[in-house]
Amino acid sequence: MNKSQVFISYRRDDAAGYARALYDELARHFGAECVFMDVDDIGAGLPFGDVIEGQLGAAQVMLVLIGRRWLGEREGAPARIHDEADFVRREVAAGLARGARVIPVLLDGAPMPAAAALPDALRALPGRNALEIDNSRYAADMQRLVATLREALGDAAGASPRPRRRVLLVAAAGVMVVGGGAVAWRSTRGGAAPTGVALRPAINGRWQADVTYDWPNARYTEHFDLRGEGHAVHGSASFLTVPRGVLEGQVDAEGLRFVTRSTETMGGGSAEVTHRYRGRLVGDELRLVMQTEGGNTPHAPVELVARRLPAGP
Repeated sequence: MNKSQVFISYRRDDAAGYARALYDELARHFGAECVFMDVDDIGAGLPFGDVIEGQLGAAQVMLVLIGRRWLGEREGAPARIHDEADFVRREVAAGLARGARVIPVLLDGAPMPAAAALPDALRALPGRNALEIDNSRYAADMQRLVATLREALGDAAGASPRPRRRVLLVAAAGVMVVGGGAVAWRSTRGGAAPTGVALRPAINGRWQADVTYDWPNARYTEHFDLRGEGHAVHGSASFLTVPRGVLEGQVDAEGLRFVTRSTETMGGGSAEVTHRYRGRLVGDELRLVMQTEGGNTPHAPVELVARRLPAGP
């Protein structure tokens, strides 16, 4: 186990999408072996609590992702953070007690919990200097987080990260091989790319996917219209068949990622919802995972496969 491990602590129905995005970004910078996230790093059948405890012992830095539902409020019962069996409480308490550098990360304007709202073992948390990550400035906030971690980890952070998968680029054939699957790449302007200029995956165009969301009888045909050059991606992606503007769109060797936003209405009130898409081009399919954040109810990640539509007249 690498001694410079970063442990990501989060509540799944509060910050699962952000946890995935941070894990992928930090693994790219520091190597996947240096970053722990429960979904990726606990094998099936292993005792969850024992693995978490073991990883906490090796962690130099703990990132505590705090969204607006981090306390785990429950109707008619104390918040989950006051339950001694709550894993978020156990993780953060252990990080504070063992002397790890515990960094609160406030998501999309979520406030730091007041010490009075926390159990005794966590009351030191509000005294730690926090970082913020916001959708509107995600790239800049992520750069700040990476710089903080490099300083916290010291010399160990300077080593080149171990790649998470082997990637072979065959420029002459215009093909990238990823995990055994061939992925077509091409220049946005057609023809061969100039020497030293990275090729762009052939994502530009119109796509369609049949998507089943995580509530009853929720199957929709969604459309994606993707454009851009270099690493930039813009255009639209529909949610519930309504086109939404693509924000924060990026594509590179790590894959495609972008954000859209919608409004959720329930009980006479409304809330802004963020949809985070991550995935990659495999053959002539866009294989994406969409995580919805915010709104009135938590949502599970949705997997979808979009297929290219013929070019319009």
